[in-house]
Amino acid sequence: MTKRAAPSAKPARRAAPARAGWTRSSNLLDLTEALGEKLRDLRVTRGLSLKEASDITGVPRPTLSRIEHNKMAPTIGLLSKVVAGLGVPWSSILPETVIADRPSGAGPSFSSSRTPTVRLGRREATALHPNNPLSRRLRTFVLSTQHKTVEEGGGFLGHPDTEFCFVLDGTLTIHFQGRRPRRLRPGESALFSGETPHAYTSHTGATVQFLLVTTKAATPAGKSRERKTARGAD
Repeated sequence: MTKRAAPSAKPARRAAPARAGWTRSSNLLDLTEALGEKLRDLRVTRGLSLKEASDITGVPRPTLSRIEHNKMAPTIGLLSKVVAGLGVPWSSILPETVIADRPSGAGPSFSSSRTPTVRLGRREATALHPNNPLSRRLRTFVLSTQHKTVEEGGGFLGHPDTEFCFVLDGTLTIHFQGRRPRRLRPGESALFSGETPHAYTSHTGATVQFLLVTTKAATPAGKSRERKTARGAD
């Protein structure tokens, strides 16, 4: 009688292949961990209540409270409103390790490829030259997002600055409240008034990277003359 061959041992399961895509690097910082405390310190140092801070920044009081208690990851747009309203440089809210340039006065500063990136929810941002005093007038970022809808990204945002966007990688969709969205591909850009409520999303859900520059809108000549006249009358 022929003996049956003993069943062979089950082959060892192959390890699952490593997931492709983004991996957290050592220089990627989670800004939300320290952001709330920094913003609260800035507000308290200026003797402002949450309501007063809300009035000067245009950010709702409940939203400010959630950010301060680390219950909400704010968007770059929200942070822009807070920084502008409090009249502080971006370096005042960023972790010390993010500040890669320390110019003396308003001289030139230079960013590098090693400039750390901070994470805000499903967005990542690299603030360029955050400690240069010139950044109070011209703020520059390299942003990336995977949000596919306006709601996922925190909704529409409007602010008084002029905004410039240049797509570096991926397909970006810019949404303007009350208008049809516009799709931009690498090498394409948009320049517009930030007063129009707007939002950025990824067309496909894959990471899209873009350069964002905001600058204070120029004061109309007429209003400037009116202010000078009013001062002269004092």
